[in-house]
Amino acid sequence: MGRVWALRAWSALAPGLQTSAHWQQWVQEPVWPCGEVTLDLSHVPAMARRRLGQQAKWAVFVADAVLTHAGQPDLPVVWASRHGDAEKSLALLRDQAAGEPLSPTAFALSVHNGIGAQHSILRGLRANAVCVACAHAAPEAGVVEAQGLLHEGAAEVMLVCYDAPLPAPYDRFHDEPVLPFAWAALLAWAAPGEPGFSLQALPAAAPGNHAEDTPRRFPHGLEVLQFLLQKEPPTLRSPQLRSRPGAVSANAGSWLWERRHG
Repeated sequence: MGRVWALRAWSALAPGLQTSAHWQQWVQEPVWPCGEVTLDLSHVPAMARRRLGQQAKWAVFVADAVLTHAGQPDLPVVWASRHGDAEKSLALLRDQAAGEPLSPTAFALSVHNGIGAQHSILRGLRANAVCVACAHAAPEAGVVEAQGLLHEGAAEVMLVCYDAPLPAPYDRFHDEPVLPFAWAALLAWAAPGEPGFSLQALPAAAPGNHAEDTPRRFPHGLEVLQFLLQKEPPTLRSPQLRSRPGAVSANAGSWLWERRHG
């Protein structure tokens, strides 16, 4: 069993879900998110705001909301996303295929750590900024990185988890329900007796024995958020990583989330 960490603050966005009240209602009665999201990013300078794609705006919005609850002005941040800003990457590939010159600025904004880098510059953060991606386990990879930073002495770490549907023709590779979402969480070691969470890796299991064979209702990132905001159930098991037909098996196992006390 690893150490127990607590959720000290959070913010989240999905279609039709923006306020804390919206999310608390969704946690109790989860339905497929739909509707509009209105963001007030007037605190971001206009030139910087124009550089932010839609996914980046969502991620920066939730990160800024949680940053106001941090006990220190400069804290480490872990950015977790399966695909990053794929639309910007695809636009560059299309320009390259057409023989068009590539913009260094567009490239800098398209890389997987581009959103985190923009936010660090906007907020003047000098602490560690880590960007991770891990197939079906991006939230878990983010928590592992956050725990590493806490072990190294950070008092708090902010985790930002975000994704969006892949643009065509990449959308043929979708392997879970997809919709745009972003959430941020402020993590710290739980005080004695404080409710919190632990995360442990599980070995690969034989197919057909576990809940990962059950059809998924939401993107895994939203499943994790729902678990963090609920009081029950006591555990959540992440989907086991599976290889596509003809690929070499990764045999990566899965992850177990547990509610515990410090």
